[in-house]
Amino acid sequence: MRLRFAPLAILLLLVASAPAFAQWQWGRPRPPESGACFYRDSNFRGNFFCLKDGDRWPSLPRGFNDAISSIRVFGGARLRIFRDGNFQGASLLVDRDTTNLKLIPLSPGKSWNDRVSAIAVFRDRDDWAPRRDN
Repeated sequence: MRLRFAPLAILLLLVASAPAFAQWQWGRPRPPESGACFYRDSNFRGNFFCLKDGDRWPSLPRGFNDAISSIRVFGGARLRIFRDGNFQGASLLVDRDTTNLKLIPLSPGKSWNDRVSAIAVFRDRDDWAPRRDN
């Protein structure tokens, strides 16, 4: 008797989770009123995804990790990008459009281009800032 409802339960789970899967794709979504869009290529070219103020991704989904080359910021939002997942490792506060992450040094001989593994978008409070940045 229980197995008879299993296909229906699986179908309902897939339908309910479809919007969540759709947002985890590169594309050309509508930019948020307050937030940021992350582009695969420099100069805001190519496919992109957007996050709104308050979104926090401790790890980027497959295909997004280490694949960001430019960032566009909207509505006074700020964000912090992280080299490693779970908001660890080197981080960078971004409060304006950044056309080419290759121009932003991460460490000697390395740039932020294609090295972002976690993102936090906020307006007011940067939970990771050294006291002087906050």
